[in-house]
Amino acid sequence: MSLKGLFLIFRKNDYEKEFKKKLSSLEMNIEELKKSLETFEQQNSSDMVIKSTDPPIIIEKINIEKIIFDKYELNNNFGQLGIKELKGKLNIGATYGSEFTPKLDEEEKVENRRNENMKKNTSEKSPKVNIHAKKEE
Repeated sequence: MSLKGLFLIFRKNDYEKEFKKKLSSLEMNIEELKKSLETFEQQNSSDMVIKSTDPPIIIEKINIEKIIFDKYELNNNFGQLGIKELKGKLNIGATYGSEFTPKLDEEEKVENRRNENMKKNTSEKSPKVNIHAKKEE
């Protein structure tokens, strides 16, 4: 065997030893991390218990003196809005008299007449009752 071959054998053994040392040190680091994680979780659980025992804060009244908006955005998408029919009047200022009241459509007039006829028919069929208030002396 040559001297080179002998050194290669020792080197291989050295690599295996170094690899085993590194592996064991990594395993120890993992164990330490697990322990620290467990202690951290225990501390958090005890903090959660302490926080839950605090009484709730109740705010009865808030006075706001000044509101400042840095930016206000209002987006209206009227492009998608479709208007089929537009009726009515625009009155600005005081309006008096019957000429400014909106006129009922023919359909609404017919419905009003039907309702009046139904009221008349039901009032004729039902008995009449008169109720007078009691006078105090």
